[in-house]
Amino acid sequence: MSDVNLETAVAPLFNTIQMPSNPFQIPLQLSDVNWYPGTENVATKSSSLTTARQTLTAYELVAEVPWSYELDEDSVIAMMEELRRGLLRNAREVIDDVILNGDTTVTNNINADGATIAVIDAGKGQWLLGFDGLLHLPLVDNTGQANNHAGGVSDDMFNEICTKMGKYGVRPSDTAYITDVNTFIRALSIDNFRTLDKFGPQATVLTGQLGAVEGIPVIVSELMKLADTDGKVTDAGNGSDTGRLLAVNRSQWRVGFKRELTIETVRDPQKRQNIMVVSFRIALQERTGSRSTATHTALQYNITGVA
Repeated sequence: MSDVNLETAVAPLFNTIQMPSNPFQIPLQLSDVNWYPGTENVATKSSSLTTARQTLTAYELVAEVPWSYELDEDSVIAMMEELRRGLLRNAREVIDDVILNGDTTVTNNINADGATIAVIDAGKGQWLLGFDGLLHLPLVDNTGQANNHAGGVSDDMFNEICTKMGKYGVRPSDTAYITDVNTFIRALSIDNFRTLDKFGPQATVLTGQLGAVEGIPVIVSELMKLADTDGKVTDAGNGSDTGRLLAVNRSQWRVGFKRELTIETVRDPQKRQNIMVVSFRIALQERTGSRSTATHTALQYNITGVA
């Protein structure tokens, strides 16, 4: 058995904790207090503190891969090590996938619009893990946080989406953009990002990457797919050819692990097989406790000309 620390693209953006229990309740900061003009020798009014807590509930994802003794014996490579490397890469992808795309709705899921999926559906069941992900908030919970861009990539599309976040989009150290591969590549050619005179030593013509926009890091994720014009991914990919740009305040989300990625290998002598089982338990929670009114996450969708 081995516990493996993973370097994913999306999970490290947030305050990730090891959960000592499941569920795990995290005390949040105390509320603001009231301030009054002071008068000499006169006691001022007191403020009653309001406390709150955030509850993380971890859910399990498991993968199992068998391979025969013969494959081990006849292979020119060490099968166990090769399989382990592949599973680690895949586990990184799945962690980012559920954080971004989690949607516990089985019918018209944001990743399979127009269809009904089940927990046993290969390549789809992981979205039904037990919590809704980042994209679910602006697409379903608070649709006022989603904007139909209906145009090509531009430098203003970044500021445009941040305005929906209000105070949550002001501080670059707390904020991040997450986008799909196609939109990211197209954004590299935006004039205001390409040239040295407009973007300085971080110009894409020099670095080949779009590291940040006005101090806010831009993260590209292979797990954010191209979507339909409504921002959702149509089942079977029909019409899914427009880009998306997600803006998120990192301080308002928390990722927890009750079990880090665990790899176990056993033998089944009756079938002459080796079996590798990979599992982890993950939690995701947003801070306010009311997704329908939360404004810390926003989405720019229907970004055209990226396919």
